[in-house]
Amino acid sequence: MLVLLQENCRYVFRSKMIYLILVFSSLVHLAGMKFLNHLTLSIQGVVSIIGPKEAVYTALFLQVFSSLSIASVYGIWMAPYAHRGEKSILTHVLPVPKIQFPICYIICCGLLLLINFIVMIVTFASVFGFSSLNPELFPWIFILKTFLFQGLCLEVLMLGLALSSLMFGQVATFFISGSLLFVLQIVGTFARFFKEAAEESYFSAKGILVWLYLKLPPFGSFVFDLKELMSSGRIPFENLILWVVWLVLFSLLFWAKVRYPNPARSTEA
Repeated sequence: MLVLLQENCRYVFRSKMIYLILVFSSLVHLAGMKFLNHLTLSIQGVVSIIGPKEAVYTALFLQVFSSLSIASVYGIWMAPYAHRGEKSILTHVLPVPKIQFPICYIICCGLLLLINFIVMIVTFASVFGFSSLNPELFPWIFILKTFLFQGLCLEVLMLGLALSSLMFGQVATFFISGSLLFVLQIVGTFARFFKEAAEESYFSAKGILVWLYLKLPPFGSFVFDLKELMSSGRIPFENLILWVVWLVLFSLLFWAKVRYPNPARSTEA
């Protein structure tokens, strides 16, 4: 397991794409924080500035955006790399339990998300000063809770994209996943309004559709759950369970795909 993890980390950090994304992440965080630092608000003649305490939430949303990019690139192109083309034959005969592959990819993606999290903290401190990391201004426990929750969600996304790349190809996954996430966000917004009505009539067409949607990975409610976590410090327990269940399910499906590869798709783009 350790050797497999080392080899995968070596491949990840040799990739120029990851460095480009991390540079992009740094620039996004730095530009966003500098903009807020120079922003002034005038309300009824009273001029106020955006301080570090108010800028924390913006920094978190910028970090979610950049972390989403990292998880997507890792899931579509990097995790499936050793299981496609001629490399898939060598990977298939390696004398290691195949379940170690999804576990290894989860750990590596988590390390990249952690690096991006550190980038957010460093850029935040470089703009507002390292004194802004004082617990009174920078709520560490709340920030860590948010990081762990979004890390769980993005790990599910990464494994889902990796599995889709192995099954349908990387190019198709790139276009389909973007459209699907957009649709799920819209459906998630409407589902919040129709959920109570659907619960009263589960055997109706609307009730069945809502019930099926609520069993999918809750990508559509991700932004709402994140906002609720930021405002109240908690998220719906059923959504948290769903994320864990789908993480396990995607890991098992990825293991099955690696254990029983389809040679006909091993060279597809």
